[in-house]
Amino acid sequence: MVPKSLDPLGGYYPIVGIQEGLDCDKANPLRKVPQRMELDDWFTSDKLIHINQRSLFFPAFNAFCGAPPEEKFSFFQIAGTLAGIHGKPYVSWDEPEEGGGESYCTHGEARFATWHRPYLLLFEQIIYEYMKDYAVNNFTGDDLQDLLKAADEWRLPYWDWAAKKPDPTDKEKPWDYNIPQAFEETNKKVEIRISSGSRKADNGLYRFKMPEDMTMGDEKLLPKTLRITSYNGSNEDGNFTTPFGEVKSTSRHPEGVGLTKDFIDGVQNNSKLVWTLRNFRYPSPDTVKTGVMNEGIRDAYYRLFPIAKFQDFASTEFTGKKNVYANCEALHNNMHRWCGGPSAPKDGDTVSQLGHMSVVAVAAFDPLFWFHHCNMDRTIAIWQAIHEGKDDWFNLDDAGEKEAAEAPLRPFHKDTQGSYWDSNDARNITSLGYTYPILDKQPYIADSVYDRQAHLNAIKSELTDKYNAARNAAEKSVISADPGDTDGIPLMSMKAMIAAAPDRDGVLGGTFDDYAVNVAYEKMALGGRQFTVHIFVGKVPSTLPYDFQDPEGSLVGQVVNFTSLATEAGGGGQGCTKCTQQAVDRTQATGRVVLTNGLITRWKQQLVHTPRPSTSSSGGSPPPAVLASMSPVDVVHFLEANLHWRVTTDDDGLLVDDLDAVLPSLKVSLVAGKAQHFPDPAELSRFWDYRPAYQVTAGRPGGAKREDSLYPAGEEWQAEA
Repeated sequence: MVPKSLDPLGGYYPIVGIQEGLDCDKANPLRKVPQRMELDDWFTSDKLIHINQRSLFFPAFNAFCGAPPEEKFSFFQIAGTLAGIHGKPYVSWDEPEEGGGESYCTHGEARFATWHRPYLLLFEQIIYEYMKDYAVNNFTGDDLQDLLKAADEWRLPYWDWAAKKPDPTDKEKPWDYNIPQAFEETNKKVEIRISSGSRKADNGLYRFKMPEDMTMGDEKLLPKTLRITSYNGSNEDGNFTTPFGEVKSTSRHPEGVGLTKDFIDGVQNNSKLVWTLRNFRYPSPDTVKTGVMNEGIRDAYYRLFPIAKFQDFASTEFTGKKNVYANCEALHNNMHRWCGGPSAPKDGDTVSQLGHMSVVAVAAFDPLFWFHHCNMDRTIAIWQAIHEGKDDWFNLDDAGEKEAAEAPLRPFHKDTQGSYWDSNDARNITSLGYTYPILDKQPYIADSVYDRQAHLNAIKSELTDKYNAARNAAEKSVISADPGDTDGIPLMSMKAMIAAAPDRDGVLGGTFDDYAVNVAYEKMALGGRQFTVHIFVGKVPSTLPYDFQDPEGSLVGQVVNFTSLATEAGGGGQGCTKCTQQAVDRTQATGRVVLTNGLITRWKQQLVHTPRPSTSSSGGSPPPAVLASMSPVDVVHFLEANLHWRVTTDDDGLLVDDLDAVLPSLKVSLVAGKAQHFPDPAELSRFWDYRPAYQVTAGRPGGAKREDSLYPAGEEWQAEA
């Protein structure tokens, strides 16, 4: 039963966050608020308050998921109808008009970062009401008071997918990336308190299952607009469908052919998800020369924080006025695909299986969505803290950006009268009733004075320690073994290395050459069909799907175009009209794959590649099979023969042939720049001076050339005479 406390008594539902027991002065910058904890920390904590929170959360979440879909505050409506903002079904929520999909979508613009804040607050607030309702109905006396206090201090946890963690089953194993323990099959049941002891409860986080054994498009769903239809499309091989309307539960990395029982009931191939996250790693055939061959998630994550402008940081949107291709939305897109999994070619079968997280239209049904997005919110909040007082919020001196910051974040209301949230309302997280461990100001307050610099130093130091893989790789490239020798050990610290190699000829100590592949494309180039740009250094695998399990070890990264159909093919119904407008506007999007760490491994281990059979334009020498050094001349020469890219459509897993004709907006460029790392971990690394090396990409399908004007004229990379 839906808690009566969720009834707004007429009018609109006000999203205010959990404010019980907090300072009423929301504008107080030193306001004490509870933390949104890391999910594994919260799930495994033996503190009584967290045990109490879990004892409320899991029964509450199960009731939330089991509520009838026609209930406004059911999981189906919040994750489903609100997926009308995020996808299907295209109906409004908490608004009088139908057809919410036309303006709810904020993908591909700076409001992507802010729109998800009230969305997460709504989700958190509703679960909180379910938790209180469960406590009142199942406990009395002191137990009830303890549990209600625990509920007041509960906040939605986040999944820190960019951090390596210890293996919960073997503490001796090296730390690595992992799915949260709360989503593991071994935890499908969880221990919770009851009034007379404890019991096992179902863990609704494992997967979302439709109430009453219905399918997502069940005929019993009333009104009919709530029914999820299939995801339809077509390609040159014919029509295909992903039958989400026929399934009863969410899936991750499904692998079957056709409409299988596993796909209908929901299959959770979490090990495939973990493999994808971990396998930024080279599986060498000789099992000796192993190491990072491509861009690590930590590296991509860390590089977001030095980005100077909010608009550049927040969104994939590319106006042609920036030389910043990395952004938090692009990394968010990749995580969706890596969580849901790719679609393998189906040998002519018309059914294409995809995990829910891989498709915008149904992604929010997977409970993992919410903890992933909570981490994105944390990422945005950390960026804000670092850049506070600088260009930290849109560009309010610009009329267009001021208008964007004040644009309504539909359908989220902040009062019962119908006032909409805007990005300025979502700016300060402590006013919304929460913070994150890394951002909690309380340890840095003494005598009512906040030591911002000490806190900022601690934030940056933690980022360096957890995520700065570029710094670690750069250090090892200079102070460890010689190329070809895998047994060398570090000889000196970064601080000692910089002291031994001070500024010379204008080059700063701790400065290294840095390389990346930048990708630009029209977001709606294929009518909104999702596609992935795969980047390879080395021989391209001969079979699909392209993933990080290929024995060639050549896949170094991906750029995922995570979008919705503008007008659905195959009679699937209405598409996203915001996406349709982006198609009309030919909105450009960007992504980046950093190559530096993978190149360091190739150089240090002298790995042999199969180069393209062509003569390098850098000179008359044969195409190089081995990277000679990390200098730009050698790297560019090597990548002319060994850098490749391919594009596949995500819904059917097929290769996009003839890129110049089918995807003419795609522009892949190699850039060479500089990275500076510092002995003080409280100083963020610096990445700058990226220049395109057109000789690597020009003249190839989808490759950037000087005439594309992606970079300022005259700033391309050239070998010194």
